[in-house]
Order: sequence, then structure tokens, then C-alpha cells
Amino acid sequence: MPDASPRTPRKISWDVLRVVAVFAVMLGHVTHQGALLHPELVGYPFRVTAQFGAAILLVISAFFVCASLRKGRPGRWLWSRVARLVPAYLVAVTVTYVVARYATIRFSGLPFPPGLSGFLFGVPQGPPTDPSPWYIPTGADLLGNLGMVQEWGWRYELFYYLDGAYWTLPVQLIAFTAAALLWPRRWRTHRLTVALLWALILVPLFLRFVVFDPLSTPKLVETFYYGLGLHRVHVFAIGIAIWLWAKRRLAHWHLALFLLAACAAQDLQVFPFHQALPNDPERWPSAAGFAIMLLLVCLAARGPDWRFPGLARIAPAVTWLAGISYGLYLVHQELGYILARALLNVGVPGWLRLPIVLAAAVLGGWAITAGVERPVHRWLTARRDRRDKPGKPQVKDSEPVSVGGAS
Repeated sequence: MPDASPRTPRKISWDVLRVVAVFAVMLGHVTHQGALLHPELVGYPFRVTAQFGAAILLVISAFFVCASLRKGRPGRWLWSRVARLVPAYLVAVTVTYVVARYATIRFSGLPFPPGLSGFLFGVPQGPPTDPSPWYIPTGADLLGNLGMVQEWGWRYELFYYLDGAYWTLPVQLIAFTAAALLWPRRWRTHRLTVALLWALILVPLFLRFVVFDPLSTPKLVETFYYGLGLHRVHVFAIGIAIWLWAKRRLAHWHLALFLLAACAAQDLQVFPFHQALPNDPERWPSAAGFAIMLLLVCLAARGPDWRFPGLARIAPAVTWLAGISYGLYLVHQELGYILARALLNVGVPGWLRLPIVLAAAVLGGWAITAGVERPVHRWLTARRDRRDKPGKPQVKDSEPVSVGGAS
């Protein structure tokens, strides 16, 4: 059945932004955050301390929510997004759990519990013999991550993240569901939409810094605050604001105010205690990177497609990497740490370890994209299409879903 509206030519500018953002996430995790979690994972030729990649991926995602949701029915659009995101995530969680169980038991110098069930869920006996033991995930961690409820349990030590990057998926699913529910409403006038965008930026800041003190917020409040993704809704707001501006429905000065507010919200939400750490090596690179990338998103949204010298030659590679960006995001962090530790154990130096880990992440991202994300998405959406009556408009899911990491 034909698409309800003609497909627009793919713009290389969006692919460039996706690739820059996802590699910023990967480099930050491998070279900087890996050492914070596992002090032995050092020795890389440089460190990327900036945290902006995941936020920019969510901004781009919000922009394309508006661009694609308006083309068809919200229910079909939401199902297409769920069919693309969730199956690949569930496979990545399962693979990460099995690999992490094996690797962390070995890294800690502990014996494997007997039997398959013992290996998967048992508790290794004895004290760790390795001076840098790793946390060994449990069956509760597996269930919590498969259910995407990590934020609702880790503060109470019920279960933990198998991969720190997984926080974005439940946040995006909440945002997608809200968009599908709100889009067809008759009361959704332009003024109310803009007011809602300002509320998405200001209300979470008011709750976190005025109603509650970040230094003494109760665990229950933090659980709801982070579990509902309130610490990140400003990135969805600015993505929608940029789309309105690109459609000439928001003035330049109004977008400028949105950009300033979003940059301030990003700084406050990611670094709420920066007053006590004015020389934090992460804060200023993160703020500058986020601001610069927001301006580039604006250029991509309203300006002509980019035609830099040499860009045409690398365009196929950039488009391919952008197409597997979600798969890259799913497999690069915890599995990357495990690979880095295994390489360290056999004496591979940091300058060689870094490209090996990045190349393995690209290979893994391609495998889960080609082997799970795309075929399962086609199968699930085709099944629903067959149940629908002929003549109804369909949403063509032509843009890759942009999902950020835990950067």
C-alpha cells in the first residue's frame, strides 16, 4: 500500500549529526566513564569527557517525531516505533547478561556455579581473587532490564542496570506514547503547544531545585523523577521547538530563548552539583558540545543539505553508520568494557585497545541491526498492515530512530 505522503530525499546533514553524536557517546564511555567504573581501564591516548551525544540524539529523535507523526495515524506510528526499538533491545539485554555473567565471574577470579541454571543465576562461592572484581549481574537484574524498570529499583538495591546506556529507551517510549496520545487532540493549538514546551523545560527544574533540594531529595521522589524521565524532557521540548521553527511556526527570537533555556536545563540536570565543583572536567566540554550541536541541528533543520568538500565521498559510510546507530548504542558500553578488560588482560596497550573496541562495537551494532532490528520491525509492521483495511494511510518509517546513550 503506498505511503500517505511522498518521501522526501534523505539529507546527509542528519546522518552526519547522528554519527557525530553516537561516536561522542562511544568515545566518552570507552575513554572516560569506563575508567570511572573500572579503574584499570586506562591508558588510552586521549579522554573524551564531554556528555552531549545522548542528549543530541534525543533532540533529533523529537524532531523526527513531529516530522513522521503528522504523516499518518498515531496508533500505527507508535506501533512502528515500538516494533523497531523493543525487540532489538530485548535481544541486546539477553546477550549482555549472558556475556557479563561469564566475563565478570572470570574477571573476579571466582568459580562458576555448577550447571546451566547455576551459571545463569547462581551465586559464585568464595571471595574474589582479583584485586579489581566486577559486579556479577543477577537474575533480578535481568528481569528488571527486560522490563525496562531499572530506574524504579536500583536506588533500593533491588536490581541494577546491565548497561548504563539503557536508561534512554524507557524515556523515549514514554515520550513516544505521550506524543501519540496528544497529537490528535482538538485542544492542541499552537499557543498551548508552545506553553507545553516551556513547561517541559521549566517544571522539572522547579521541582528539582525549588520544591526539593537536590542534596536531600527523598529516594521515592528521585525514583519517580528519574523513572518518568523528567530530568531529560527538555531535550524533547527543544527538538519540537526546532521543528516548529523549521516550519516557520516559531519566530527566531522565540527559538533563541528556547535554545538558551534548553542549554541551561541540560547543564543543571546533568551537573546539579557543579557549584561545588567549578573545575569539573566534564561540565564545560559538555555544555559547549551540547550548545554547538544544537546550532548544527538548527542548520540541518532549516538550511540546505550540507555539501562540504569531500562529504560526498564519505556519504555512503556516514549513511550506513547512521542507519546502525541504534544498534551501536545498544551494544557498545558494557560489552565494550568487557572487551577492553579482556584485551587488557592479554597485554594490549590502550592506543590499540581503543580502535579494537570501537570496531567491535560497529560490528556488533551492524549485527543486531541487520539480524534483529530491521527484519523483526518489517515482520511486526507487516502483520499489522495485513489486519488493516485497504485504503488507510500508512506511516513510512524511513528515518532511523535516534536513541541516545548514557552520556
